[in-house]
Amino acid sequence: KVVKEGPWGANAGNAFDTGRVDRFTKVKIYHGDVIYGLELTFVVGGKPQPPMLIGTKKRASQEITLDEDEHFISISGYFKQMLGNDIFITQLTLTTDENRNVSAGNETGNPFSLALEEGGQIVGFCGLVGQLTVAVGAIAVYCSLADS
Repeated sequence: KVVKEGPWGANAGNAFDTGRVDRFTKVKIYHGDVIYGLELTFVVGGKPQPPMLIGTKKRASQEITLDEDEHFISISGYFKQMLGNDIFITQLTLTTDENRNVSAGNETGNPFSLALEEGGQIVGFCGLVGQLTVAVGAIAVYCSLADS
């Protein structure tokens, strides 16, 4: 069973959506005052996909490469109104079932977090990217839940 959780952040912008993926292999977060971009590398239908860039690349970045049987099980971060009325994700942390994480940005604004129960995992991302300032405005996740 897959459910969508979120979005957290803005309610306007250009949509992005990975759909459901088999697994993520690498995530890179580009950051500054806000989360400018996400570069997601994943496998769908057993085939590695080319990296998907959401937002824009910046010099400062953090990345994690996942092991074959490693999955994201929690997401947390902050979002804040900035630059007029625009809302952006200012901090993002993704944690795996191997107790490793990738984290970037500034803990400022409104916090959000989601931790999945044992057996659950994040199997996709969707959200919004700002139109004038190309940065991540909102993020949501697709979660595969453990059989109850």
